[in-house]
Amino acid sequence: MPLVTRIAFIGGTGPEGRGLAYRFALAGHEVLIGSRNRERADEAAREVGARVPGAKVLGAENADAARDAELIVLTVPYAAQADTLPALREQATNKVVVSTGVPMSFEGERASMVAVPEGSAAEQAQALLPGARIVAAFQNLGAGKLWEDDLDLGQDILVCSNDAEAKREVMALAEQIRGARAVDAGLLAASRYIEGITVLLVGINRTYKTLAGVRIVGV
Repeated sequence: MPLVTRIAFIGGTGPEGRGLAYRFALAGHEVLIGSRNRERADEAAREVGARVPGAKVLGAENADAARDAELIVLTVPYAAQADTLPALREQATNKVVVSTGVPMSFEGERASMVAVPEGSAAEQAQALLPGARIVAAFQNLGAGKLWEDDLDLGQDILVCSNDAEAKREVMALAEQIRGARAVDAGLLAASRYIEGITVLLVGINRTYKTLAGVRIVGV
């Protein structure tokens, strides 16, 4: 299994992107934070880098980050995915690309799933990036928990893909986050159910004023 050393976060200036970038910078990886706006990317990179002394964290425009990375993590909001990903087709070809998106909308405080013609955000990403090796992971992680001073997550990360080798690589990567355990959740079609868990967690977290996660027992 290849050792990933340079990871790009597309749309990485938001809370989820910065949180994952922080965790993987802590794990010793070189991090590229991508954005449509280079100034915002540089600002987010400085913020992450300041929390991990000695880490190499750089900002870049999305296309440049995707080109220079060995592995790509999509942290762009689902609503922007269809507009963002087609421009990255060439840069993503033959690379492992991790989909973290959740097709979710809010009506007041109530979260609900958005119907996706392809079945899930991850399956849509595969359609938009046909040459990429798409893996779905990290959808159920709260951004606040990721950003909280290397907090032990104490939860599982469900990982699914049609590419067995790419799935193993992302599972190994996921377990570099402190307190995280990767669980093989099957083929990419399972991503629609994993994404739905996030909507469920939003409601639970609002009810209990917490940052609940997922733990699979008996495995």
